[in-house]
Amino acid sequence: MDRLMDWKGKVLRRRYRLDERINVGLTVEVFRAFDLLEEKEVAVKLPLPHLVSDRDFCDAFRSAAHRATRLHHPGIVPIIDYGIEEGRPFVVMELVEEKTLHDLFEAGRKMKPIGALYFTIEIGKVLVYLQEQGITHGSLDEGHVFIYPGRKAKISDPGFPTVLGAAAAPHPLSQDPRRDIQDLGYLLYRSITGKNKQEAADDIKSGRLKWDEDVPVRVQGLVRDCLDSAGGGGFPSAESVLKEAISALREEVPMVTVSREAVAEEPEAAPDLAPAPVHIPIPHLKRWQVWTGVTLLVIAVVFLAVWILSAVITESKVEVPNLVDMSVEEAAKVAAERDLGLLVVASEYDADIKANYVISQDPQVGVMVKKKTVIKVLESMGPLTVPNLIGLTLDDARIVLEERGFEVGEVVYREVEGYSDNRVVETDPPYGSKLSSGDAIDLVVSAGASGS
Repeated sequence: MDRLMDWKGKVLRRRYRLDERINVGLTVEVFRAFDLLEEKEVAVKLPLPHLVSDRDFCDAFRSAAHRATRLHHPGIVPIIDYGIEEGRPFVVMELVEEKTLHDLFEAGRKMKPIGALYFTIEIGKVLVYLQEQGITHGSLDEGHVFIYPGRKAKISDPGFPTVLGAAAAPHPLSQDPRRDIQDLGYLLYRSITGKNKQEAADDIKSGRLKWDEDVPVRVQGLVRDCLDSAGGGGFPSAESVLKEAISALREEVPMVTVSREAVAEEPEAAPDLAPAPVHIPIPHLKRWQVWTGVTLLVIAVVFLAVWILSAVITESKVEVPNLVDMSVEEAAKVAAERDLGLLVVASEYDADIKANYVISQDPQVGVMVKKKTVIKVLESMGPLTVPNLIGLTLDDARIVLEERGFEVGEVVYREVEGYSDNRVVETDPPYGSKLSSGDAIDLVVSAGASGS
């Protein structure tokens, strides 16, 4: 196993065929592979051959893979399977075609401040989830962050072993969740400023961050507090980062720039010239005439108040448009046209709504809201495909279904020739059906039969 290309074309566990090596890191190599059972492309990650003899590293790699299969979050590249082949551990992951943050840095791309807030919210939600699971990423860098359309992002390899420094032994970088927050601050600083690694490191080390004029003070403070987190200051948790990012976004979206020159000064008051008093004879009115006049005056005042209030409300409020079944990008444009913001608060699989389209919204359609209100939407990740469970034990089938976001429905036992006891022989809906998150799948399980 001294040559990296030795395993190209190899089939792992008689299921995953390694077709093309697409990346080589300091500790692992990644292959584009084909899942012969599910008939789809996947990514397979393996430790480099020279690390197979490092028992501590391989143990840490397997432990991370085991933990990762239990992680289910739309912002994490999912681990589909893991195992050992000829003493070499491997993990099977979703194949990601999107570019990494490193690719964008190399291309000289920068994030606008608003985009950076969306990015912070995306990564913040993942870090909150990881902390709830008792896991730290440990090596959150630009190579582990994938940028998706619609201001979405995913991270890979949470908790997997990496390298310490230039030539140290490969082990987890940090178990302190605040280090992940500090790493997020570093990525934000580079993303917003466009600085390279050395320039960013020098600025951070000196404590003098350099910003363009268009970066809001609150965004600068967010990045600074992230960078200070691992040192005992800054944010105490990922949840506090997320709350601050959402609050800052609500303040900035939609961003409306009003120049100082556009604010007109009020004209000075004209001198008060008191005219000579004019004596107007007041006629003597009868009682009914007085009451009639008072009534008409009250009615006029009420109508005037209603008119003014209506004008104010009409000017400051807009009707919420229908964003459901609209792409997130298009929904953001429609909202912006009405001076409203858009925030994707969660994502889930939906059989009826295409991926990257809106499932639901809050506030609802037709509600009158203030301008600059942020509409919260639920984004679809598309349908879930029923996996092939035929031949699996009932326990294994349960694990696979729960990991994919399904529920186990009714379990029926039946004697089926050719199957050993407790094996799945049929599913309803069948393999390949498109469903939504939380849908139940009924199982027919063999109860043992002669000839099995």
